[in-house]
Amino acid sequence: MPGRSGEKVYDAQRRPLTLERLLKSGGAGSVFTLKERPREVAKLYHSDKDARVYERKLQAMLELQPDLPPMEGQGADQVQIAWPMTLLRDRSGRFIGFTMPILDLSATSDLEHVLQERQARSEGLPTGLGAKMTLAANLAVMLAALHRRQHYVVDLKPLNVRFYRSTLFIAMLDCDGFSIQGKGERFPAGQVTTDYLASEFQQPGVKPGQEEAQDRFALAVMVFQLLNSGLHPYAGRPQGATVPSDLPARIAANLYPYARGKPHPRMLPSPVSGHEMFPPALRDMFDRAFSAQARRRPSAQEWATLLLDYARRNAGQLVACGKDAAHQHFVGMPCAACARAELLAGSARAAQTRTRQKPNKARKQRARTAARVAQAQPVTAQASAASGVPGVMSRVTMAVIGTLLLGWVMGWGMPAYRRYSALVDPGIWDGVGLAVQMAMLAIAILLFILFVPMLIMSKRP
Repeated sequence: MPGRSGEKVYDAQRRPLTLERLLKSGGAGSVFTLKERPREVAKLYHSDKDARVYERKLQAMLELQPDLPPMEGQGADQVQIAWPMTLLRDRSGRFIGFTMPILDLSATSDLEHVLQERQARSEGLPTGLGAKMTLAANLAVMLAALHRRQHYVVDLKPLNVRFYRSTLFIAMLDCDGFSIQGKGERFPAGQVTTDYLASEFQQPGVKPGQEEAQDRFALAVMVFQLLNSGLHPYAGRPQGATVPSDLPARIAANLYPYARGKPHPRMLPSPVSGHEMFPPALRDMFDRAFSAQARRRPSAQEWATLLLDYARRNAGQLVACGKDAAHQHFVGMPCAACARAELLAGSARAAQTRTRQKPNKARKQRARTAARVAQAQPVTAQASAASGVPGVMSRVTMAVIGTLLLGWVMGWGMPAYRRYSALVDPGIWDGVGLAVQMAMLAIAILLFILFVPMLIMSKRP
């Protein structure tokens, strides 16, 4: 199969095209620049295993093209969607791929990068509500055009969508992976992302005929993230240990905590969310999109109509913030960006205070512990001295002496006393010896009486 620079491929009219630089290579195929057509690129599939299916799918895409022409921006056409232009074949006439308009990747960024303000600022991307509203409206317009031809993205997520930094027009790649409607045949999409997958598709997946419901859900998630500082609509504060911690499980359980009315019994909103500063019409759209009833979800065209009204400057639906010129907010509503900034600043100050207090608390705790030890040592020594309780070595000595004395009393002293009692007429020397023995016996008994109770009553140090 062709796939090297310098090789020839042929378009539908059998005109030869020369492959030049390899731009990228993915799981399905490789993309090359074309010598004869600098404004187009060629995508060649790696294997001919599913060549017949791909050929029919690409033919259906050529016959039902969405109305998404290139847009004028910065003096040049900006391609909105890399839709197929012609089929490609090898020298023998076998289908091998297709051409599509080249999209200037250097002029675009992933939509994912604009969701987080810190990352957006570091990359020089817009952070204001007005720019994000324009991106959301343009995304809805593109999806509405695809849906009119019954084509669906299915794996719709910020990482799969790009936008032109200069004009905020949306740009989409890898369109041959969409779910495509052919003549009496549906070509399904092969990929999904569970964080953007509707509740009814979390387990069984998206079946043919259900793709639009999935696109409607994913679009609503992305609009919510764009207008609410990147916050996912199923992120929040769980109420109870049984609430799932992962987003797909929360989606499956319909745990959307930002609806109007009473709080959700199992989930509370994130404290940094600005949903309460959305106008009622916008909140109602989100409530419909994330309700348990899939049929209530707004269509891409409904989103486009509403969001374009907010995005147009002459409509006056968004106004500049009086406190911060970089902020915009909905007319008649507080500035969500200011509220979020104040909340984050307060959290940062609290964290710094805790950080400063931790070393002080540790030093105070160590000082209190040292004071208790210092106070305990003299008291113990005084109590020991006052009570006459001996120390460890003294008690060991008394234990040895007491044991020897008791042994001596029982083994030698008592037999001596019995012999003394048995004498009828003792001699003088025998009498002296017995007197000495009796004196020693008395001393032993006295020492035993003094030391053994002290040994028993003594306390451990």
